[in-house]
Amino acid sequence: MSARVNAVQSEVVRGGRVLALAGLSDMVWGHVSARDPAGRGVWMKASGLGFEEVTDDDILLLDWDGNVLAGRGAPHREYPIHTEILQGSVTAGSVVHVHPPHAIALAAAGLELQAFSHVGGIFAGGVRRYRDGAGLIDSAAAGAALADALKDDRALFLTGHGVVTAGPSVAVAVATAVMLERACELQLLAEGYGGMAAPLTSDEALRIYAHTQADEHLLGAWAYLSRRVDRDGIGRSLPNAT
Repeated sequence: MSARVNAVQSEVVRGGRVLALAGLSDMVWGHVSARDPAGRGVWMKASGLGFEEVTDDDILLLDWDGNVLAGRGAPHREYPIHTEILQGSVTAGSVVHVHPPHAIALAAAGLELQAFSHVGGIFAGGVRRYRDGAGLIDSAAAGAALADALKDDRALFLTGHGVVTAGPSVAVAVATAVMLERACELQLLAEGYGGMAAPLTSDEALRIYAHTQADEHLLGAWAYLSRRVDRDGIGRSLPNAT
């Protein structure tokens, strides 16, 4: 196995550990994937394991039909989320699916995500809802429908289920998921105090928070969280967005 493929496996492991540090674990559910550099399919963790306990050996190489080509363990039933999004995109290199509590609550409440902070500014263009994803997305047809709903967006709410994020790398896709949850947490806090007094329009938010739109902004967050994983492990979670 090449050093490059080993690096991909390690990056998927690190992505999970960053998500665990950021409080985006849901026991053994949720997954990060990376496109195989050789085009054989996707790398993602085996089912039945939490983000914080996965090692390189637990990262599976799945072909586009979900068959295990390398690694130990069984694939997640929702692997089509990853295979269908990555197979249908020329820009995405990684997909994250997690069940963050504040994002789930915001979507269930029917609230539109507002950009009124630097973390929310990343999503100044809005985050759309996918209302057909409450159940398991465990078939190619369901995965393809989700991929069509996501299109080229950074993120998508799966109402009654969780979120999906995509990016050119594990770092960007993971950081997007972390920032989305923190933006949702801040908004729910604001809603508890009566909501935003003067919400920005999408155009205003995109102008004010233009500096947050580039992947480099997200990579700064990833670098910090990655250092935290190396320094502190994942035993201590991040402070609240407030």
